Amino acid sequence: MKYGRPILIVFLFLAAMVASRSAPIPDTRLLTFEDETSLLPVGSGAGRVSISDRHFREGGHSLRWDFADGAPLSLRLPVPFEEKDPTGKDTYLSTFITWVYCEEAFSQPLLFEFLKDGCVCSQFEMQMEFRGWRAAWVTFERDMDGHPEEGMDEIRITPPGRRGTIWIDHMIPATKVDSRYQSPDAQVPFVNSGTTNHWLLIWRHSLLQPDLPLESLSDAAVDDMRTIESRFKDLLYERSDFSGRRMDKLRRDFAFYDIRRTDDGTVTGRPIFMVRQAEAYERMIPDWNKNYFSSRNLDFGPFFSLMERIAAAWNDCADGREREELKEMFLLMYDYITDLGVAAGSSWGYCHHYGYNIRGIYPAYFLMRDVLRESGRLEEATRTLQWYAITNEVLVAPERDGIVIDEFNTHLVGRLASILLMDDSEEKVRYLRSFSRWIDRGCRPAAGLGGSFKVDGACFHHCNNYPAYATGGLDGAVRAIWVLSKTDFRIPEEAHEMVCKALLTMRFYCNRLQWPLSMSGRHPNGSGHLSSEQYGLMALSGSPDGSEPVDTAMAAAFLRLTPSNGDRASGLEKRAASLLVSAGIRPENAPQGNLALGYGCTSVHRRGEWMALVRGHSRYLWATEQYLDANHYGRYLGYGGIEIMAAPEGEDPTLETSGWREAGFDWNRIPGATTVHLPWDRLRAQVLNVDEFSGFEEMLLSDEAFAGGLSSFGTDGNFGMVLHGHDKYDGSLRARKSYHFLDSTILCLGSGIEDSDPENSTETTIFQIACPTDADKAFWGQTGASSGIFLDRNGTGYCLSPSSAAKSVFTKGFPQESVWERKDGTSSGDWVSLHIDHGRAPRGESYEYAILPCTTLEKLKRFKERPSYRVIRQDNGAHIVSFDGGRTMSYVLFERQDHIRKGVVAAVDTSALLMTKTGAGILHLSVAQPDLALYRGPSDELLDRDGKRIERSVYSRAWINNESGEIPVKVYLKGRWEISGDPDGLAESFVKKNSTEIIFHCKDGRTIDLTLKRL
Repeated sequence: MKYGRPILIVFLFLAAMVASRSAPIPDTRLLTFEDETSLLPVGSGAGRVSISDRHFREGGHSLRWDFADGAPLSLRLPVPFEEKDPTGKDTYLSTFITWVYCEEAFSQPLLFEFLKDGCVCSQFEMQMEFRGWRAAWVTFERDMDGHPEEGMDEIRITPPGRRGTIWIDHMIPATKVDSRYQSPDAQVPFVNSGTTNHWLLIWRHSLLQPDLPLESLSDAAVDDMRTIESRFKDLLYERSDFSGRRMDKLRRDFAFYDIRRTDDGTVTGRPIFMVRQAEAYERMIPDWNKNYFSSRNLDFGPFFSLMERIAAAWNDCADGREREELKEMFLLMYDYITDLGVAAGSSWGYCHHYGYNIRGIYPAYFLMRDVLRESGRLEEATRTLQWYAITNEVLVAPERDGIVIDEFNTHLVGRLASILLMDDSEEKVRYLRSFSRWIDRGCRPAAGLGGSFKVDGACFHHCNNYPAYATGGLDGAVRAIWVLSKTDFRIPEEAHEMVCKALLTMRFYCNRLQWPLSMSGRHPNGSGHLSSEQYGLMALSGSPDGSEPVDTAMAAAFLRLTPSNGDRASGLEKRAASLLVSAGIRPENAPQGNLALGYGCTSVHRRGEWMALVRGHSRYLWATEQYLDANHYGRYLGYGGIEIMAAPEGEDPTLETSGWREAGFDWNRIPGATTVHLPWDRLRAQVLNVDEFSGFEEMLLSDEAFAGGLSSFGTDGNFGMVLHGHDKYDGSLRARKSYHFLDSTILCLGSGIEDSDPENSTETTIFQIACPTDADKAFWGQTGASSGIFLDRNGTGYCLSPSSAAKSVFTKGFPQESVWERKDGTSSGDWVSLHIDHGRAPRGESYEYAILPCTTLEKLKRFKERPSYRVIRQDNGAHIVSFDGGRTMSYVLFERQDHIRKGVVAAVDTSALLMTKTGAGILHLSVAQPDLALYRGPSDELLDRDGKRIERSVYSRAWINNESGEIPVKVYLKGRWEISGDPDGLAESFVKKNSTEIIFHCKDGRTIDLTLKRL
């Protein structure tokens, strides 16, 4: 199609386009309009194009277009559109990117057309009802009308009216980008219209209307709102001394942005972007990474952090002149960032994960609400916060329980801030009521692999129990519960109780504040720890049912956890501790007993101050998370390893005091795991973007369903796993692994170990311990493997069976060379390790050893002579162990068992975990089926032509939001037994002539405990 009306044509020479003085992207596809010589206007003169420094989104200039008579602007230049890869290997789509500035809003849209040889191929409209900068990222093939073609050579822009002025900057005619995250907004609402990504629902949910009726603004509601606002301020701001040094630092940091206001009110400054907008340049920069802007101090994060610091300083400052200066600094920053497009209706073209980068905006605006109100900016600021916090999402009842934990972490504070900025009104009451309901439903247990919480206390993100994300999400949930507690807007009992359970579960698998390496996701660097403040706030929130002003269980946990913070404790923590101690509450002792976390594929065993944790993986739960820039070598973290967290007497149990540090750590030797010992280039993850549901990440699943633990009456337990490596790397690696926990003994068994690698040995690591001091080295200098017993410096003993001792290898690496988990280069440290060498390409190998934490050499020797256990069976069908002369039996049944000789259990009709304790005519029987049963039948893995599993993301699976299905487990007992205790009502028994049949209704990987008496 050709146009006959007058057209203003601008020829843009590409070499001149990139002559920008400060353009950070060295690619000819980026147009920054910095040089007058780049514009050669040709045409009738109906309008004017120039280079302007009045407004700019990058560098110091932009293209100014004073249009007249509605005549289009034509840019004659290559549009390097590339068609979608027909093979599906490259999922990126060609996308047009631009920024547009308006001083006055227009009611008509701006039309962009893309032509080839004078004919329009594709087009889209950009709505122009805004002031300031707005961005559009529009994919050619998905979002535009028409049919784009390779070789397009012209962009034609039709103005939004007969006369006016707009500015254009930072334009990319076409580049291939990850097409999942283009962001619809008020300017381009049609973009990526099918997205369900929670970050990108910002536009769709801004249109939601409330489903709750308005209610009157009562005096009680006003009082509650004042209470909520006061608590909210306590969360965001802690008063501190104000000094000249602090003021000077704020001045210097403010000056960095070079923000200026002209006489006519125009505001300019250093160009900054949302950090993830760097995704535009992935195919344009040789050394690209997603932190391209942040590494150059060009991202929103530090800017909003400075606004928050200025807001806090304004609240602290008593000097009138300095206070006025702080106010002016804040308002300049507010006006500038609003002008850059941080405003209601604007998604900057790409806003995925923006919540982390702008989190400082919420406390900053809330703490300066009086200043914003006095300056006439409060209503606009409130709309801005409600837009980015997606506050309107709370107005409609959630469709299901649970929530993506990122929303608690990044949206929750913003939603509450945006509501509390509102003037008191019936509408504000409705927003608070809806917000409380949103928290309530979000905190309830979610089905399948959805976030945030599970019935067993697991805390989910990225389809797994993930404490590193849980701490951030719990920050939001806990703060909301505390802020709203003891008001008419309080969170209901079920949700409140679920958060308590998640926190108490986390403190069980952490010792004291740190979680084990295997639970670190893609951050196996020893830095992860829980937040003790969360326990204090839950304590002060009262009991879940509202009957008690203080939750004593949470208070006792808080008082045990918080002392280690010392001077690092927040003022809120210190006040909470003082209040709880004065109320007569004392710290709890370290948690004791056994916990099986079905939704974490984890068993935890605790006695005294030590903790042991086993973690596996299954066809539902991945082994580890690996990214391009993180956790390069942690493939084996979920291969059934066991971590002992125990410290020397008087020291806090941490990963470091337990004998771990990153430098020199051999990632092939995860204690307890059965692995193939590989060279670094083969162990390093080959991370791919495997499908449209994922990014560049690796979270491999097994094809085996049997993996998990049993906790017998919360005291002892066992764990079983059918280990099968993924065909991407080690699909021939198989093993049957089990752990049996009784009091202070942990028995570790393996059978059916096999692999086909002819070059590298398969190993089961017993321990790997750092030796950072001369005393450590001297200690291990006296140890040999011949006795089959080892005792480390923390008092943890290891006792190997004779057959395993014969194959054990004790290694001293002084030093030991290794690699870092996320940065390039080698690391070095002093280590000792003990492993069982199963040889190359093993078949039918096994192992047996016991761990006795907190023991002595004398006790270890006696245990060696007279072990407290007896292995009854150890093969691919079952691992069965007898303790205490048969009074306690532990069963890890990998398959159906029709005849079991030893113990009271005669048969079980399916794979299962059992533990029995007998005495005086009483039987304590515990049963679990670790299969989460999110789907049944064969594994859903897809196979290639060679029968090998194809790598697929966990997010691509159709079953990830399914409820756990029930698996009946029939247990046949020898003799006649009657159920006398079934607290959960999940079992039914049938007494026969000389036997008893019990059906256990297993679900969610939970353990069912029964007490029976002999008839």
